[in-house]
Amino acid sequence: MQLAFLLGLLASAPQAAAQPELAPEVRSVRPRARPGKPAMSGVVNVNRASEAELRLLPGIGRGRAHAIVERRSKRPFSSIEELARMKGMKGVVQKLRRHLVVEGDTTLRPVHREPPVR
Repeated sequence: MQLAFLLGLLASAPQAAAQPELAPEVRSVRPRARPGKPAMSGVVNVNRASEAELRLLPGIGRGRAHAIVERRSKRPFSSIEELARMKGMKGVVQKLRRHLVVEGDTTLRPVHREPPVR
């Protein structure tokens, strides 16, 4: 008898109550994207640049910059392709090829863009 009573309650309960709905503000909140790095001009010598200079490039964060410095301390890079063979670097090197060199000075500087006129 108690089982029949419980089954009757479950059958008469609205279906929406079984799955609680989130409040609208909770569903629409998304994590904020990090602001991008400023546009750069010039080149970075991966054999001489500091971690801070390497981190100026988009796609190069703390971990990748540290890995580059650690690897070059053992043996300097002879080519950009050698850098691309490092784990996780191929795509980044392809995108940044025009900013990467293994000889010469680091000349990387932010591009100063004028604000749009309204």
